[in-house]
Amino acid sequence: MHIAIIGGASTIGATVAYTLASEEPTIDITLVDKAEDPSWAHAVDVTHSVFHSIRGPVAAPTAESFGSIRTVGADELGTLEPEPDLAVFTAAAPKPENTTGTDAREAELDRNRSVVDAVAAELRKLNPLPVLMITNPIDRLTYRLWQRLEWPRRYFLGYSLSETARTAYKIGELRDVPWTSVGCPVIGEHGDEIIPVFSRLHIDGEPTTLSETERSTVREYVREIPFKIASKRGPEETSRWVTSAGVMRLIRRMFTEDTDGRSDGKNGEQSVNAGVEPTVCLSTPVDGEYGLSGGCLSVPVKLTSNGAEEILEWSLTPDERQRFERAHESICMDLKL
Repeated sequence: MHIAIIGGASTIGATVAYTLASEEPTIDITLVDKAEDPSWAHAVDVTHSVFHSIRGPVAAPTAESFGSIRTVGADELGTLEPEPDLAVFTAAAPKPENTTGTDAREAELDRNRSVVDAVAAELRKLNPLPVLMITNPIDRLTYRLWQRLEWPRRYFLGYSLSETARTAYKIGELRDVPWTSVGCPVIGEHGDEIIPVFSRLHIDGEPTTLSETERSTVREYVREIPFKIASKRGPEETSRWVTSAGVMRLIRRMFTEDTDGRSDGKNGEQSVNAGVEPTVCLSTPVDGEYGLSGGCLSVPVKLTSNGAEEILEWSLTPDERQRFERAHESICMDLKL
């Protein structure tokens, strides 16, 4: 498997590369970035880290089966050989200064449109492949990339799994249960109009309900915690740890038989996630699903190595439906193509 990380010299790009190499060292990784010296330095350092990840030294032929980590310039993306199976889009313009919250995302949109357009020009030289968008604002930029490339929409995937983890964390805190036992899918906007689907909430595999006060608390937490983290960590950092772990989880779903309910291989016992709904929610273009067209927003999808093969139409409560339509409207209002 070959994965290209566009923006490989960035904080998030390098962290995704490290996570991939640590968790799946057989993967071939290419860091694509105009900052070639920092990109090269990250590639060498991550390469050296694999020795410890695999508990080296190991004997041949196992030692020969591990992947490589290399770098190319931004203008070489379209010439990669072999062509990548997946592109992870982390490239971004320098972060705006003195902006927070929604203002920061609006500024990011203004600056990152040109980044998307430049990358699209290189991607167009390759055969269509899935692209996982991590650069903010994710929904708007995923849609812009789709419009620029005009590939089938299944190839365009906006990352939104960090919100799922944050939702689970807050619910666990409110209910005084292990937050890792909480499952609550998240749809809508990667931003203010985020929608935890409380009608599909389960704790320890059992359907569970929350009071309206608890629901409001969860929504507020998931909307605000990224900005609180940002205010503490400094402008040069990003939510790289939760993001890179989520990216790794998606790649396993796409390219292996991992559906989060697999056998753990020990006496046929199931993993801790057995029985939990395996659907993943990602931002992808909608075209009639849920009665909506135009724009991208997070929806439940059937994810394969070919991208979002199918958008699943869940039954939503009237409140969830209203919020979902509002999220779509908010995203579409910002599209300046």
